[in-house]
Amino acid sequence: MKKIIVVLALLSVIPIFTIKAQTIDEIVSKSLLAKGGVERIKSVQSQRLTGKIIFGETSESPFTVSFERPGKIKEDILSNGKEIIEINNGKEGWVINPYSGSDAPRKMTDDEFNNTSSSADFDGPLLDYKERGNQIELRGIENVEGKPAYKLFIKQKNGQTRFDYIDSSSYLEVKWEGSIMNNGKEFSSESFFHNYKIVDGLMYSFEIDSDSPGGTNKQKIIFDKIEVNPKLDESTFNQPVAAPADSTKH
Repeated sequence: MKKIIVVLALLSVIPIFTIKAQTIDEIVSKSLLAKGGVERIKSVQSQRLTGKIIFGETSESPFTVSFERPGKIKEDILSNGKEIIEINNGKEGWVINPYSGSDAPRKMTDDEFNNTSSSADFDGPLLDYKERGNQIELRGIENVEGKPAYKLFIKQKNGQTRFDYIDSSSYLEVKWEGSIMNNGKEFSSESFFHNYKIVDGLMYSFEIDSDSPGGTNKQKIIFDKIEVNPKLDESTFNQPVAAPADSTKH
């Protein structure tokens, strides 16, 4: 009986040692390969993802996000018939939010611009990380939703830090953890990536669950369609124009 217990104990330890043997460069290389490979990732010039965003438990709104190199992003949310728009063209950013009391576009705050600039980098911080001045440390292995994942601490060239969790089996990103600045205040945030599917040779998460640990602000994004290298209108990332007033109202 004692021999059986010892054998079982050894078998339970072997996978852990196998996981720990991975170096940072091996993890990064395998993660990029799992996503579709460096060459395919770099071939993407634009993306358009459409679906819905769910705030809390009940509020559901159509959602579209468009990307284009270098560093351009546009987000559209249609909430109760009102369109919320955020645009960052890599140099300037604007917001239209009818719920703020005005339909007119305003310039993004520094925090908004920095947050959307981070989102606009659809390559992610692992691609060519050394050449781009990013630093990566392996901070061990943690369970993410019951599965072991490499916990990578990433310090980007711009000083921003984050944790990326890479599944030890699939090598796909399963969790992001970091902070978001809003009105000069720092808020912790995390996102979990589910339902990966292949689109034009690349792996995309079609379901993203985000929240602020310890808080009540939760959101879920479910994509119905992801387009790789769509032809985007030249005006997509220009300063938005306020919707015309409804002439039927007096």
